[in-house]
Amino acid sequence: MKKTIALAVIAGIGASAAAQPETFMDLGKIGNEGDYVFDTNGSPFDTELGLWDAAGTLLASDDDGGDGLNSLIAANLSAGTYWLGVSEFNSIFEDGWLNTGSAFEGGDDATATLNINGNFEADMLVGDFLSQETGFFRFEVSVPAPGSMALLGLGGLAAVRRRRA
Repeated sequence: MKKTIALAVIAGIGASAAAQPETFMDLGKIGNEGDYVFDTNGSPFDTELGLWDAAGTLLASDDDGGDGLNSLIAANLSAGTYWLGVSEFNSIFEDGWLNTGSAFEGGDDATATLNINGNFEADMLVGDFLSQETGFFRFEVSVPAPGSMALLGLGGLAAVRRRRA
């Protein structure tokens, strides 16, 4: 299902470095622990992408790892809450969800596209006219439910017993 949003991203203005972004798109639970690929392929500008954990520690950032001038981060994520930040070339992402670079100078703005594991997830309008150069996405990764693992195991046992009968 396609999600599109035009969002005035005004995150962390005048706040401490440890304050979570105040405005963001919440993607909710995106899946279970494991490998993820986040990219901005399809964005009409030279993107940069940052990945932070729930405490605001920068885990990864990328400039041109995706198609053309788009960004890509591949990460193995354990259960928890994470944040992705999308901005323009010349961003310098740091701990505390900060972008201290010189992106989006002179009134630039554009719509950034976020893809997760090759699937379109969302669009977000970002730029300096919003007073914040970085568009933030928050998401959660969880562990598989113990009940589902138990059911899977019981199904396997039933199949083995059935063969023996």
